[in-house]
Amino acid sequence: MSLARFESWLLEETGIDAESLGAQALARAVAARAAATVGAGAGAGVAADLAGGTLHPEAAHDAYWSVLTATAAERQALIDTLVVPETWFFREREAFAALARGGMERLVRHPGEVLRVLSAPCSTGEEPYSAAMALFEAGLAHEQFGIDAIDISSASIEAAAHGVYGRNAFRGDALAFRERYFHATPQGWQLADAVRRAVHFERANLFEWLAAHPVRYDFIFCRNVLIYFDRQAQDRAIGLLRARLADGGMIFVGPAETGLMMRHEFASAQIPLAFGFRWPGGEGAQAADPLALPARSVRTQHDGAPHPSSYATLHTSLRPLHTVPPTRAAALPAMRPATQFATTPAFAASKAAPQASSTPNPPNPPTLAEARRLADAGSLDAAARAATQHAQAAPDDAEAWYLLGLIADAQGEAALALGHYRKTLYLEPGHYEALTHLAALLEVQGDADGARRLMRRAERASQRSPGGANA
Repeated sequence: MSLARFESWLLEETGIDAESLGAQALARAVAARAAATVGAGAGAGVAADLAGGTLHPEAAHDAYWSVLTATAAERQALIDTLVVPETWFFREREAFAALARGGMERLVRHPGEVLRVLSAPCSTGEEPYSAAMALFEAGLAHEQFGIDAIDISSASIEAAAHGVYGRNAFRGDALAFRERYFHATPQGWQLADAVRRAVHFERANLFEWLAAHPVRYDFIFCRNVLIYFDRQAQDRAIGLLRARLADGGMIFVGPAETGLMMRHEFASAQIPLAFGFRWPGGEGAQAADPLALPARSVRTQHDGAPHPSSYATLHTSLRPLHTVPPTRAAALPAMRPATQFATTPAFAASKAAPQASSTPNPPNPPTLAEARRLADAGSLDAAARAATQHAQAAPDDAEAWYLLGLIADAQGEAALALGHYRKTLYLEPGHYEALTHLAALLEVQGDADGARRLMRRAERASQRSPGGANA
């Protein structure tokens, strides 16, 4: 197979498993770049054969392989073609709320130190800029934190530095931050200079950068990239992230990557919907106050400009948001309901009603919003009771089952969580979050094939999301 060498190159260069990108993604990218390079530099006959698809694939691949291996710019161009950014501001808002309250408490306990945040990969900048806005909203001053952001795509880094965004970067209804930190231009929404200055962007390979970088970070965002690596690359990346994590710090990952962190013995911070983890053996891991972040053994001085980062996320503990000034806390985007996606074939599961409770349903059962608030505050048992009562009153509400799955997941009840996620998917087969969480659980249980199938379904569901297209 002539594509095998491209697959090996991609894995070695980036750690990305070509299969994880979807069927034919690499083949399409190679064909497109071959047409743009080999065709442009060859004679009219070869260019016509490439455009018309009449040039034998082996010959086209051989010609393009010569270009790829000889030209650094072309290697970057192929990576940029393959790495398609899919992100938006305040994606999984709870992680940013955890960053805001944890960062503020960290500085209260260690005044005068600079809070360090890393975003890797940072894509087109929405994640590290969201982190900066969350810290500003929490009351932190520009000189009190630094954010480093890295990405392997030069096109993404260029777009992030430019700081102009279209409608697709703003999703959901909680968009008050756009009025405070952006202004409209003919090209799109331009981010305020103060926020742009808070992030330091760099084009870099995740593995090389982490191995060479001396700074340790209080919070690391590394979301939705590990799932694209093969097992060996995942293990290496997580080891490097752990080395860059400050004692008592936290890493935020994507919903489908929680199983990978548990496989590497990271402990969940148990903040619902934030997907944050701590290293259990680190300094301060057993502290009475789980938000206390002890001093790092390695710390560089702030150089006058905050340094953002992209590839890892950190995660704080279950503490109510009352520690953030109310006017600031209220400015963070509200928890959005899970996006409704177009449906795909359902799991073979029975549409079971919720189990009967030993206590009768109240005349007015708790709302799902009330159950979410309890979960977000860390009252998991009370949240489970409230969500169960809501599900008894509305057994066809997929979001109730999804919340029950999240709560069971956070409490370490894997079997119960599996059942709840499957019920969610029976009611709403294209539920992206339930698909990714179920995939993570299957990964932990050793069912790699099942996890991979679910992630492909999640990817298809995400592409069909009406919010992704029109938000």
